[in-house]
Amino acid sequence: MTGNYNYQNLPPFTKGELSLNTWNEERIKILELFRNEVYGRIYDESSLSITHRVADTMPGFMDGKAVRKIIEIIVKRKDREFIFPLYLFIPNEIYSQGAEGKSVPAVLTVVNRSLSDADPSRKSLSPFWPAEMMINRGYAAAAVITHEMAPDYQENFTTRFHRLFPEYVENRPPDAWGSITAWAWGMSRAIDYMLTDPSINGKEIAIAGHSRGGKTSLWCGAQDPRVSMVISSCSGCTGAAITRGKTGEHIKDITDRFPFWFCTNYKKYADNEDTMPFDQHLLLGLIASKLLYISNKTLDSWCDPKAEFESINQASKIYELYGKPSPLGEMPGPEEGIISGNLAYHLQSGNHNMDEYDWERYLNFCDIHFHPFKK
Repeated sequence: MTGNYNYQNLPPFTKGELSLNTWNEERIKILELFRNEVYGRIYDESSLSITHRVADTMPGFMDGKAVRKIIEIIVKRKDREFIFPLYLFIPNEIYSQGAEGKSVPAVLTVVNRSLSDADPSRKSLSPFWPAEMMINRGYAAAAVITHEMAPDYQENFTTRFHRLFPEYVENRPPDAWGSITAWAWGMSRAIDYMLTDPSINGKEIAIAGHSRGGKTSLWCGAQDPRVSMVISSCSGCTGAAITRGKTGEHIKDITDRFPFWFCTNYKKYADNEDTMPFDQHLLLGLIASKLLYISNKTLDSWCDPKAEFESINQASKIYELYGKPSPLGEMPGPEEGIISGNLAYHLQSGNHNMDEYDWERYLNFCDIHFHPFKK
């Protein structure tokens, strides 16, 4: 399946007529465009009080290789409170030496599936989040669950994070946040804690997500300067894929099915995509010059791998401005990938999913740039 791609009519910054100074000025405007027109902004964020509590620390996981911590992230606003957990596994050798200055890189995954796909008891092991692989390769493995931060269904913004703002239930501004912004905000609050943990190297934190989680990791990485690497699997429409001319899902499809993910302003671009003053290559450009990995599956026409690859190709022109040339060249075939400077991409045979094949390659990219624990 091929799309009617219209890359010649993309918004600015695709042809190289740009300096770093100009980009730094425009970057602020583009970030505001995505807040105002797509994902929404959190109103009255300064009224939130955030603390954390280590609810449980338990050794002996993964055949004695890891220590598990469960951290409660407590958010208060006026007379309301909301709590969500962060699940964190740390290599045992590093945890025992944390006070001596030993630390490891960490990969924080936003899990958009059931708890069994990121089971903190490790009774259920899923290739979607192979925490054992991360531990064995010298990384801390962290996870937050989308539905524990904000609901992934239409419920009139009354539960979990949304319940902290009852004044916006009946009269939501058109640029008010959707669930993707709430999830991205929750990832940043997890990073708040991770930066306090002596076992975590705060300069080497990667964030990852699949599908709607991939959209979330991209949006978090575009906003949070503390993120070192962003990994996005099959994020598709309103994720990594250029919108104009893509196959499969379009803005009308996604805003009809999942309006609660976005601000209501986004609906005005349904069947009207050529009028957007932005496209998703600029979201990837906002992540520059951090490390960025995009992956796809061959049969995922709804996401459109070609549109995702072209998006990261266009974003590479922003990376050049930072003195980090990362030319990707031609799109790779199935079971092939490209690692070029700060950018990486691979394509795997199969359907919409994230699995151990993907994780092996994500961690290979991490190994190039980070300093995992080696026995």
